[in-house]
Amino acid sequence: MSKFNLISFVICVYFIVLQLTIIECRPRTQKIVVHGHEWTVPNEPGWKEILDEAEPIRRKYLTDCASSRECRLAAERLRDIFLKYPVSAKYYDDFLDSDYRSSDIDSIFKWG
Repeated sequence: MSKFNLISFVICVYFIVLQLTIIECRPRTQKIVVHGHEWTVPNEPGWKEILDEAEPIRRKYLTDCASSRECRLAAERLRDIFLKYPVSAKYYDDFLDSDYRSSDIDSIFKWG
């Protein structure tokens, strides 16, 4: 094999590998800003509506809760919202399953 053919082969393999890694590098999460608060959620459609409904509760009740009871009630209200929508309910159910832990999913359900 000539030196030119070898270099062409290496360059071709490099570009194939580069294309495959670019395809695999699709972000698993997206950041959505609602009323100045940034949420990190899975990269799926439908989250904007969920967060539009959840943000007023987070802002009104969770940020300034004076007691653990108020914080728990705010978390329960957010839980009801997340369970109402199929796209978020599947992640909420997975999050509660003890066999499933993901740092991406953990970031959605930090409300304490």
